[in-house]
Amino acid sequence: MSNSFEAMGLLPSLCTWAAQAGMEDPTPIQHAAIPAALAQKDILAIAPTGTGKTAAYALPMLHQLLESKRAQDVLVLVPTRELALQTGRVFRTCLGQKADNSRHKAGSVAIISLYGGADRAHQAERLLHDGPRVLIATPGRLLDFADGGEIMLTSCTRVVLDEGDRLFSPEFFEESAAIISQLPAVRQTLFFSATLPASLKQTVQQLLRRPEEIRVTHNPEKRGPIRQAALFVEPAQKTGFLRQFFMRDRTNRAIIFVRTKAEADQLALTLKKAKVQAAPLHADLSQAIRNATVANFTAGKTLVLVATDIAARGLDLPSVKNVINYDPPDQPEAYLHRIGRTGRAGQTGSALTLCAGAERKKLRQIELGASVRLRILSQEQALPDAPAAKETSPAPRRGKPASRRPSAS
Repeated sequence: MSNSFEAMGLLPSLCTWAAQAGMEDPTPIQHAAIPAALAQKDILAIAPTGTGKTAAYALPMLHQLLESKRAQDVLVLVPTRELALQTGRVFRTCLGQKADNSRHKAGSVAIISLYGGADRAHQAERLLHDGPRVLIATPGRLLDFADGGEIMLTSCTRVVLDEGDRLFSPEFFEESAAIISQLPAVRQTLFFSATLPASLKQTVQQLLRRPEEIRVTHNPEKRGPIRQAALFVEPAQKTGFLRQFFMRDRTNRAIIFVRTKAEADQLALTLKKAKVQAAPLHADLSQAIRNATVANFTAGKTLVLVATDIAARGLDLPSVKNVINYDPPDQPEAYLHRIGRTGRAGQTGSALTLCAGAERKKLRQIELGASVRLRILSQEQALPDAPAAKETSPAPRRGKPASRRPSAS
């Protein structure tokens, strides 16, 4: 196994830029994926969030573009706008770029992110770049450009499917399948995901050609323990419990996961009325609002995100103390992605699932599929401990001097 980026055969410039970005030693997923990608192999890579998956495909894809003597396209398909933006930042970092420069020198690699909720005309202008390109796209916006003749997907001979399990979930399956049908039959395909549900294995077999299979179970990021529990509470009482939860400790940084966008808006509004610093986060919000919401949460201006599964992965959200599932999620994979938002950087995390009587069967399915046994709490046990009050000496009453204990000397 190579123990450095240089030994893997990457271009010296890429190794230098990786080192400048703090990527001194390859992670396990990078050790395995980079040589396979450079050897033009298809890849099936399953690894947890935080293992360095993006650089594991960004570095070899950039290597091949920089070495090529002709303009080529690399397509990176991602499910969300947030992941498109984050992936673009990694590619630019690997190229030694500090910002998203709209203008590129002739022959340079253009990193072009295509997603909804942003200026389409500006993105179309970026596509006029006549050199090698990395197209980082969400399915809907990519099909929009392809159907309009502004992108020829037949030019994408290298394709990365990031968060492939979600791309081929019912939410995106039709759009992703339409994109695959327009790609060249002869191509290199890299499938990266944190999970691979059994229902998806046949689809993956059709996508990949004799792939190099890579599975990494170890996450190099230091993880703290996550206390996982459930509270049995009926739907009519769930919102009241959450008000009490956050009023008990108003410094609590948390993400509440809900099923629908309407639920996110309504619950965030209810919590704000209770003087909780909460904000919704879902796909119907404009990109500017979503960016501001994430920035405010990162800066501590917002303490509670009420989010759909858009926040379950692809976002770097630091210091999340609690993850709360308003309902048990439909799939064990969704549960694992959600609770992965807490317990980061060695901190202790907490994951609480609110479960109504009619949802108990679904909760059991989560336990079986995620191989976890959730502790059942009473409502008082589920509430956080109130922050300890600072010990201060009582102020003397106005008009009377504070009594002084005589000196012991």
